Amino acid sequence: MHIVVLGGGPGGYAAAFEAARAGAQVTLIERERLGGTCLNWGCIPTKTILRSAHIVADTREAAAFGLNAAVASVDVAALRARKERVVDELVGQVEATATRLKVRIVPGAGRLTGPKTVTVALGGGGEETIVGDALILATGSAVFKLPSIDHSLEGVWTSDNAVALTEIPKTIVIIGGGVIGLEFACAYAAFGSVVTVVELMEQVLPGNDKRVVKQTQAALEELGVTFHLGDAVERIERVDGRMSSTLRSGVVLESDIVMSAVGRIPNSAGLGFPEAGIEMDRAAVKVDPYFRTNVEGVYAIGDLIGGMMLAHVAEEEGVIAARNAVAELKGVGAGAHLESVRYDCIPACVYTFPEVAVVGSGRDAAKERGVDVVQATAKFAANGKALGEGESGGFVQVVAENGTGRIVGCQIVGPHAVETIHEIAVAMKHDLTVRQLAETVHAHPTVSEVIRMACADAAGKCGC
Repeated sequence: MHIVVLGGGPGGYAAAFEAARAGAQVTLIERERLGGTCLNWGCIPTKTILRSAHIVADTREAAAFGLNAAVASVDVAALRARKERVVDELVGQVEATATRLKVRIVPGAGRLTGPKTVTVALGGGGEETIVGDALILATGSAVFKLPSIDHSLEGVWTSDNAVALTEIPKTIVIIGGGVIGLEFACAYAAFGSVVTVVELMEQVLPGNDKRVVKQTQAALEELGVTFHLGDAVERIERVDGRMSSTLRSGVVLESDIVMSAVGRIPNSAGLGFPEAGIEMDRAAVKVDPYFRTNVEGVYAIGDLIGGMMLAHVAEEEGVIAARNAVAELKGVGAGAHLESVRYDCIPACVYTFPEVAVVGSGRDAAKERGVDVVQATAKFAANGKALGEGESGGFVQVVAENGTGRIVGCQIVGPHAVETIHEIAVAMKHDLTVRQLAETVHAHPTVSEVIRMACADAAGKCGC
């Protein structure tokens, strides 16, 4: 039983490791470094940079805590070196796990040359053709580049340039007010850059709850970030060594750097998927709930299939796809014992100051689906731990089904949001109610007590 995995990011290596644990012979093909975008150019380096930015921001507030301290300055080379050490440590751990599980790593650029056949242009030269009993496609995503922008122009960045940490610009225009754009806006504003964000939609974090959006934008404005919403960059020029961005509204913004942060697209171009008979939805590979493509024995996961393009989603999909591939190769078949993923209880996080974390539906989205819900909100301003830490802005907002108290969703803006959201995710996964969470004693003082307060309020409102 030989399973081939194309792509060594979080989804790919999770699939490879799960298949190996299940007893399969596994070959993992990766053209760059194991860990993919997440470990090397995305989640991990970004959060490492944001930690340094948070320390700088904290030193600005030292006097409010009764401390005398100078505002921390940025040593770009040292910051870059620390980021690279963190990345190298994690990549090394992935490589060690692959060795321990006897997963064969093939370094090179793979391309489908048959339904379950991958031809690899090896990193050291030459080619190798690998045929598997099953194939899991996990080629991830690529930075989306606006066609109206010349990305070869000096001074135009993507997120890849930003995490490379060659400089901290004095002024930067960020195109895109989504997760990537706002996280970098936070970091650069904390480091002392003058930051302007341009967003095509009428709000930042498009698709999120209005209260989440309002609180997040207000917090970034306090950091000094300026927003141009409902507008777009139509032209970028380099004039006298600086960047000139002309917006659709006619506004012209001058800056040292323009960073495009408008999202990512599935990485499928030139990889031979359609030629191998795989059905596509534009750049994404189409799959069923078990991550099977229309070609027997071929699965696809992660950013490649669109949907929630998050590393932890890719990991879960990789694990489930590997289990399903093994089950079908062992003759289970017909979908009898195959697994799928419950996306409604997977959290999504934004590492701004303060943090944002959401899971499930907001009230409006739930009502649009015909679910009768109540909403309850508790603020961190009434929480002792948050007050003591000087992070009392924000709230926990719980959405529950009227009558039953079943949790439909939750939105958190505030301290440790990205950690505490998992209490709600676990509750949703196992169909717990707001009453059950409200009756669970939470340690004091902790910021998680705000979740209990919101759940108690929701339980009263829905009569459960």
